[in-house]
Amino acid sequence: MDTQQLNQFAVKATPPSKKLPYTIRGNKEMDVFAFGTEHKEYLNETLLEHGAVLLRGFNINGAQDFSKLFKIITAGDAIEYKNRTSPREKVFDNVYTSTSHPKDQMIHMHTENSYSKVYNRIISFYCLTPPDERGQTPIADERKIPAVLGPEIAEKFRSKGVKYVRNSMPGVGLDWKVIFQTDDKEQVNNYLNANNYKYEWVTDSHLRLEWVLPAFQKHPLTGEDMWFNHMYFGLKALYHPSVLEFFEEKNLPFATYYGDGTEIEEEVVVQLKQFYEEQCIVFDWQKNDFLLLDNMMYSHGRMPFNGKRKILTAMGQPYDMIG
Repeated sequence: MDTQQLNQFAVKATPPSKKLPYTIRGNKEMDVFAFGTEHKEYLNETLLEHGAVLLRGFNINGAQDFSKLFKIITAGDAIEYKNRTSPREKVFDNVYTSTSHPKDQMIHMHTENSYSKVYNRIISFYCLTPPDERGQTPIADERKIPAVLGPEIAEKFRSKGVKYVRNSMPGVGLDWKVIFQTDDKEQVNNYLNANNYKYEWVTDSHLRLEWVLPAFQKHPLTGEDMWFNHMYFGLKALYHPSVLEFFEEKNLPFATYYGDGTEIEEEVVVQLKQFYEEQCIVFDWQKNDFLLLDNMMYSHGRMPFNGKRKILTAMGQPYDMIG
C-alpha cells in the first residue's frame, strides 16, 4: 500500500525519529476499526520493518476499544499475564494496567517476558490518561546491542546465556501466589520442574528461583538472531544502594549473571547505560495514543512522573523460547 492510499484514512505517516517512532496520524472522525481492518497487513509489515508503530489522533475510547483494535491488528486475542514480575491490574479481557511502581523511580529498559520460556512477540500500550509531567515510555532498538557490546562480549553471552535469580518473600517483589496465579504449591512445583527451574522453598512464604535462558533468540518471523533477554533489568548495579545494603545478594528480588553464574563485567553495564541514554526514543504521551512494539526488536521502560498517569497494555503472539 502506498502513502496516497494510506492518506485516505490517516492524515500522514512519518518515519521514526529520535522523538517519535514510526507514526501514523489519524483524526477523531475516522472509524479506527475500519482503518485497522483495511490496513492490517500494512500495519504488521510496518511493525516488522521498523519494530515500533505509533497510532496518534485516532478515536479510541477506553480499554474495550483498545482491546478490540489490538485483536484486529494482531489477528489474535491478547494473552494472559503469567509468570509475573510486576504488580498489575486486569482492566478488561487481557488488558492490564502498566506496571505499578513508585512514581519517583524509573523502570529500567527491558523486553517483556524475555526472562520466561514463553514470551510474547508483540506488546502494545494505550494512553488513557497522559501523565501530568514526564512519565514517558522510552523505547530502544535492541538489534543494535550486539554491536555496542562488541564481538567478544556478544559471543560470551551467546555461549553462556543469562542466569536469573529471583526471590519471592514477604515484603519483597510479588508473592509467589501472584506470580503463578495459584495458591497450590504442588502446582507451582510441577510448573518449575517442567520448565527446568532450580528452586528452593526457603520457608513456606519464601521461594528462591534460579534458571538459565539463551541471551539470543531467533525471531519467529524474520529468522534474525536477536539479542533477547532480561539481563539489563536484573543488573545489581541498577539497584539503589540502600537495597544492596539491606539484602544479602542471594535474597535480592531479581538478579542476573552470565549463564555459568559469573558476574557481568562493569564495562558491560557502562556500555548498556550509555546506549540507552543515547539511543532511546522518548516521546510525550497524548491521550488515545496506541503504541505497537515488536517485543523482540524494541525494549521499553518508564520515566518517573508526577500527578496522574494511566497507560494500559496488552500482549500477543506467544512463542516458546526453547521450542
